[in-house]
Amino acid sequence: MVLTLTRPINLLSILIGFIVVFFFSSCSSSSQEQSSEVSSKPSLQFTEHPNLKLGFTTQNFLAAMPVSLETSKQFVDYAAEQGYDWLELRDPNAELSVEESKEIASYAQEKGIEVSYAIQKGLLDHDFWPSFEKGLKNAVAFEGPNLIRSLASLSEFASDTTKQGWTEEELESAIQYADSAAALATEAGLQYVIENGGEPFFGKEEQYFGVADLFAQVGDKVGWQFDTANPFSVARVQTTSDSVRQYLQDHVNNLFYIHLKSAKLGQAQEVLGENPLPLTEVLQTLSENSVTYVAIELQAVDNMEKAFENQENSLAYLQSQSIINNSQ
Repeated sequence: MVLTLTRPINLLSILIGFIVVFFFSSCSSSSQEQSSEVSSKPSLQFTEHPNLKLGFTTQNFLAAMPVSLETSKQFVDYAAEQGYDWLELRDPNAELSVEESKEIASYAQEKGIEVSYAIQKGLLDHDFWPSFEKGLKNAVAFEGPNLIRSLASLSEFASDTTKQGWTEEELESAIQYADSAAALATEAGLQYVIENGGEPFFGKEEQYFGVADLFAQVGDKVGWQFDTANPFSVARVQTTSDSVRQYLQDHVNNLFYIHLKSAKLGQAQEVLGENPLPLTEVLQTLSENSVTYVAIELQAVDNMEKAFENQENSLAYLQSQSIINNSQ
């Protein structure tokens, strides 16, 4: 029997079919290669607390690498290369422009790095308000925790080495300014947070006031950024680990992120290590209460190579204690 073709073979259709198959095969292969490349990038993860995100503050490098558009992008690159999730971009005097902040934010987004913005001013500093208002416009540009951070105090303690804490009048002013700053941040869609610093953590009745007194009287829009070493190092009047531990547990609902930093013999350290309040205890409390963001902070040095060495040695310490692991 002779078979009769009902229609001629269309060579062009066959050729197109081969091209389509080849195209999708190539795309699939390329996609797999890209996926493999992404998955091979390092990722710094908390061993026991996978809900936490590890980052660092650029303050660790600012003595050697002052803030600028260029250095900020370098910090983003470093964070991505090392496997960090985020960074605190410290712009002490709010020197970055809005345009530069937007460019940094876009660059960080491309690299998959979240960014939180911070100024380095105390509530009673003479230039707090111009720095905060300018910084607030910058902070809006960044995607991530959606925070703007300042110190609780700075100049009033830096200028008076005998000062132990705030006066009642200073505390009242600090409360008013904190509430006003928080209201502006809320209007901008951000959370305002204050870091405990040179002021005492706790006041002394009828003598002076500390940051715990501030938080006890501000409104609910004012958040806390906890530095794990400051109560035992830079605070003018140092306190006990038990009292800070109890405060952390009682007020963790108002905590938004921490500086993971170490103190020894009353001094903040250039490399992470043991701390009067063990870092593992702090991380456990964060994890249990869904406080996600952890930023390594180190005592800054003015040598760039040493600053990066200190950062790497701090990671090595965390890995040696099985606090983090580096997965591919």
